[in-house]
Amino acid sequence: MKYNNIIEAIGGTPLVRLNRLTRATEATVWVKLECLNPSGSVKARPAAAMVREAIRSGELDTDGAIVEATSGNLGIALAMIGAALGIRTEIMVDPRTPPFSVRSIAAYGAQPTLVSTSDEHGKYQIPRIRAAEEIARNTAGAYMPNQWNNPSNPAAHSMTTAQEILTDLDGDVHAVVCTTSSCGQLTGIGRALKQAGSRCLTVAVDGRGSTAIGGPMGQHLLIGLGSGFTPGNFDRSVIDHAYWCGDAEAFSTCRLLASTEGLLLGGSSGAAVFIALRVAQLLGPGHNVVAVAPDGGDRYLETIYNDAWVSTHGLELATTTDELRSLLTEYNPFPGDQLEPWRHYRADSTAKPPALA
Repeated sequence: MKYNNIIEAIGGTPLVRLNRLTRATEATVWVKLECLNPSGSVKARPAAAMVREAIRSGELDTDGAIVEATSGNLGIALAMIGAALGIRTEIMVDPRTPPFSVRSIAAYGAQPTLVSTSDEHGKYQIPRIRAAEEIARNTAGAYMPNQWNNPSNPAAHSMTTAQEILTDLDGDVHAVVCTTSSCGQLTGIGRALKQAGSRCLTVAVDGRGSTAIGGPMGQHLLIGLGSGFTPGNFDRSVIDHAYWCGDAEAFSTCRLLASTEGLLLGGSSGAAVFIALRVAQLLGPGHNVVAVAPDGGDRYLETIYNDAWVSTHGLELATTTDELRSLLTEYNPFPGDQLEPWRHYRADSTAKPPALA
């Protein structure tokens, strides 16, 4: 296939069936490999959409600058797009940003700017955003995409990611599992499924310690999954079930995906697949479950796939498929009257979602 530029090559990622982590008595699990996007992650989709809309609306031109705060993947995507369009790009990163991501941003000719001061909770997200806002205010022609509140973010997933899933499975999809992050993929895919009249469940996965969808704030090692606040793009009405995934379960899944399925994926991908395996148990055979895997494992070789790093952080990981699967039954969705964490976001949050049976 031929493209006029790298931006046109975004999307069209494959669905790959899991064969060794699942059982015949469960639903089929498919993994949508967003690591095969240019820039290596799902963030290429919203990055392109947000920049295109900013150029269309006149908020950004080639003499301006793209300024954003990101834990890594969106920054890489924006740096790639900035390079392709000849637009200067500056990305706010922090000490937890993987070195791979920082080097990738710089390799595209963008400027990674370190924000080293955390907030009172020891987190960097809000300080990064404030730093980006200040630079955007003081830089002529600067455009800050603000991925958490930009409607072009979920719209990109409604128009592309969701449509690809429905097309590839001929509409025969019963659950799609998405991680939170900026809530773009979660909201965008969920909206598209509902608008298409699909009875497919939209399942949210957040990291334990994230407050993106209402969980209690705490510390977590997962990068790119979760938030210190609820993004404006979060649309509770499209979500049927929610889970909070632990670091050890996500990282165990990553390692076993690599060693048993040949899929080298990142931590948020591990979380999505882990919960997808649980949903597959609950739905049973004859159903299709899709886990959207945001990125690959190449940028986490020194952390998730590093035994010394795992040991330093006191993590006990499952090393066999049976060990991993034994953890699944400890996870259950938050349906009906158990949706207490949602209540301060929507008054009607006690409405019962479709049952998993």
